[in-house]
Order: sequence, then structure tokens, then C-alpha cells
Amino acid sequence: MKVAIVEFTPSGGLFQFSSQFADGLAESCEVHLITGPDPELGPQHPAHHVHAVLPTWHPADAEPVGPWTRTVRRAFRAVRLVLAWVVAAIRLRRLRPDAVIWSSWRFSIDALGALAVRRLLPRAVLALVAHEPVGRVRRDTTRERRGRVLDLTMERAWACLDVVFVLGETARAAVLASRPVRGRVVVIPHGDESALRHGAPVPACRDTGPVVLFFGGWTAYKGIDLLLDAVPRTRAAVPDVRVVLAGAVLHTPPALLERAADLGVDARPGYVPVDEVPALLASARVVVVPYRRATQSGVVHLAYTFERPVVATAVGELPAVVADGGTGLLVEPGDADALADALVALLADPDRAHRLGAAGAAWLATESSWPAIGRRAHGALLAARGR
Repeated sequence: MKVAIVEFTPSGGLFQFSSQFADGLAESCEVHLITGPDPELGPQHPAHHVHAVLPTWHPADAEPVGPWTRTVRRAFRAVRLVLAWVVAAIRLRRLRPDAVIWSSWRFSIDALGALAVRRLLPRAVLALVAHEPVGRVRRDTTRERRGRVLDLTMERAWACLDVVFVLGETARAAVLASRPVRGRVVVIPHGDESALRHGAPVPACRDTGPVVLFFGGWTAYKGIDLLLDAVPRTRAAVPDVRVVLAGAVLHTPPALLERAADLGVDARPGYVPVDEVPALLASARVVVVPYRRATQSGVVHLAYTFERPVVATAVGELPAVVADGGTGLLVEPGDADALADALVALLADPDRAHRLGAAGAAWLATESSWPAIGRRAHGALLAARGR
């Protein structure tokens, strides 16, 4: 079976998922990953082929831009995205895959492009990895992305899918409740982040200092303000604690950054290149995920990949991957005192943090290996092809 995965952005969490997903699928079939220039990860399997042909861009900009510059840039990128769909369609036509998988649709052009591929490859299985079942506004992910043209085109595009992959039962329920899906909705695990663990050996969790790491895009639903609320109580119990915020700034009020500075938080705004990820995770004793909502979080799997325990809020699919007292600690969303107490419990007990981090790594190896995910996805694609 020949499978094409179309991932427009050549870096970031979605690309990292797609690249590792392609490696897992390559255990069972021939895989072609079609993406943008200079992808930050390369293939790890001989049956995984990368086509860096799309005229797209790396998603995280390090420097802020003004409103006029942002408007011009958005228009320029819209043109490039249209061109990327044209290039992707030409490449798909040349490859003639048995299945095509996308990892994200956000705009009307994405829906129209998928419908065009349906006509171009009428016998191919079309699939989507629905990381976010409900479309969200990029700069304020608390709001749903809506519009008359967008709603109509998305409805038709979703209806043409043969398979929808989701990362948990909560996401599956959301897809079935809100999308006109005619094909199967298949749950697959997220998978580890082994492609990001390279370089020097990672020190044992018990041998690190009392460092709390928040990693990932800074946006409203991720609860950075809740973490800042928890800092004074955490520091009162563990005076030498260091709290690190690292990731691309997607939607963060300036006042939040000022408050982080006032609290002595080590804020590192900007996309973290893959070469810098190992050192960042290696320095942490605890990884914190204080989200207000979640379908799933690759950050949890990243923490487990580096044998770090997780303190997370009990929202969405997080309780399904963070075993309270087993691989990390869970707290109720919005409770800053409970979040602080959970952080203190692991910061003050390095041996317990080490045990929980090791348990997370063991769970990941057993339940979420990419070859196992690839086999499950391959089976779903074969079933859809045989209908």
C-alpha cells in the first residue's frame, strides 16, 4: 500500500507528529511525506520518503510584527497556501497513492483542496488526523473558527473522508457530535517523541535541580496564568525552585509576560528548535501542563520520552495519559493552590519524581510506540479501501 501524508508546515508539533507517524506507517507500507522547505526532522525508515516541495513556511516567528506587517504577511501567506495546494495536488497525481492523510485543515482553501483531491484520486482513501476536532482561531484558541463559506466547505470536505483518526475517546465523541463523518472514526495514541531525544545522555530525574518546565505554544487555553498564580505558593515551600516557560508566543497578553518577569520566572518566548529540546527537558524535574481544555497533549508524551513526570489538570484526554500517582499528578482545572501543592510534592521528593517519570517512559513504550500506531492506522486504511 502506498500512503501520502500531506503536512504543510515543515516544523512544529504537527510536523513532528506527522514525521514520526510516517515512520510508524513505513513499517507496513510505502509512505511519502509531502511538506514544506527544510523540514526539521528527516525519515528514520527506508520506506519513508520526504518530498520537501511545498512553498510554505516554518510556523513560528521569533520576532513580533506590527498590525500592518501582519496583514501583508497574512495575504502573502494565503497566496502561498493556495500555491502549496496546487503543488500538493500535482505531486499526489504523480504518486497516485492508495491513501492520502492530512493532519490539519484550518481554512476554506484546505477544504476546497481536499475536495479537489477527492475528484483527482477518486479511488484513494482519504483520511484526516483530527488533532483538534473543532476548528479554533489561531491567535485565540478559546474561540471556534466559524464563517458561512468556511462552514459550508468544511462540511463537504469532512463528509468526503473515509477515515478520521483521533487521539482519544473525547476527541472521537466531539467528531461524531459535530462533524458529518461518513467513514470510520479511529482512535490512535499520540506516540512518543523519540525523534527529539538525541545527543548527550539525559540525566536521571532525581539528579536534576528543582526545575518546573512549561513547554509549548503560549496561548489562552494552556493556563499559563494559572501556573503564575501557583508560583508564590510553590516558592514558599521550595525557595530555590526555577520555573521555565519555553515556547512560541501565539496569544499571550503583554501583562502576563510582565507578571512572569515580576515573579522571577525564566520566560523564553520563541520557537524552540529541535536541537535545543533535549537540554531543556534534561534540566527539568517536573513538566507542568496546566491546561483549561485539551483533546490531547504531545507535551505529556515528550515528558515521558525524557522520563519526566507530569503535573497536569484533569481536562479532556489528559487523565487517560497521566495516571494520577502513577506517571504524574492530576489537579482540578483552575485550582492554583492544588497545582502548587502537586508541584511541591515532586520538587521536594526527587526519588518520587524519578519513579513517576520512569513509569511514564515504560507506559509510553508499551502503549504508544509508533510501529504499533502505524499498524493500527494501516489496518484502518486497508479496511476503508476494501469497502
